[in-house]
Amino acid sequence: MRSILFKPFRFNPIRTSIRSISTTKPTYSIFGKLTQTDSSENDLDLIKNQKQSSTTETDSEPSIDSITPQNDEKLIEYHKQQSLKKQIKKEDYLNPIKLEMFNKVVKQYGFFKNDQIVDHDGKLFKFHLNPEEIELCEPSIYLTSFRIKSSTKKATVVNRFVRGFNLKTAINQLHFNPKKMSIELEKLLKKGLEEGEKMGVNTDELYISNLWCGSDGYTRKRLQAKGRGRAGLVQHKYVHLKCILKTNQTKLRQQYERELKLKVAKPKRGVLNDEPLNFKVRPWYKW
Repeated sequence: MRSILFKPFRFNPIRTSIRSISTTKPTYSIFGKLTQTDSSENDLDLIKNQKQSSTTETDSEPSIDSITPQNDEKLIEYHKQQSLKKQIKKEDYLNPIKLEMFNKVVKQYGFFKNDQIVDHDGKLFKFHLNPEEIELCEPSIYLTSFRIKSSTKKATVVNRFVRGFNLKTAINQLHFNPKKMSIELEKLLKKGLEEGEKMGVNTDELYISNLWCGSDGYTRKRLQAKGRGRAGLVQHKYVHLKCILKTNQTKLRQQYERELKLKVAKPKRGVLNDEPLNFKVRPWYKW
């Protein structure tokens, strides 16, 4: 048999260095040196035009990655329209003609007076509203607080202190009140000031018409260890505060209705009139 001889491999550093220092231009074709890349000016112009078009698109419309729920204008407008639909409006519960006539009476007297003669479309009407309709027409602000770690017993003490006060006077009084609940109530009333400014109401005339508290539910309970193997139950209660602010218009109407009621009321039948006694009163009869 013929023997096959293998030629040993010899490493030549000079040849490898020459290859690494080669100055031939790289080709990007699969056919190697048979074809050459044509880097013409037309290709450069196309690339420039693509870059310019991409920049104009980014200027006109922001990219999807940059849009967030906070800066998405379409999403914000959609939520605004949905909230306006859910919002309670006077027009949903009251006839617009009644609202128009109510505003005419308020413009004439400064507050609403029942059973007044009102001109509407050249005709005269005796205008009357029930208490529920009057409450709907008069401006008011409804406030509610967040969940507060307290009890109704502690909150009621502070509520009684400022109920019926002018709004700004109540905030000043609560600011210097040592009770912990007064801090939460002060925050709630300050929110009412901001709401009044948004509505365009005179904040100096706002007063606290209704103020109450209630249990917020989900009371946490835990065991309280006591002596001699006994145990008790501790409840961690949470409450909420709710408030209705009204304007001076409501105060004037209520005062007018009280005076009207006194005029119409019949005199009381009693032994003595409501006058001071001008003689000496003795604890025994003289006959």
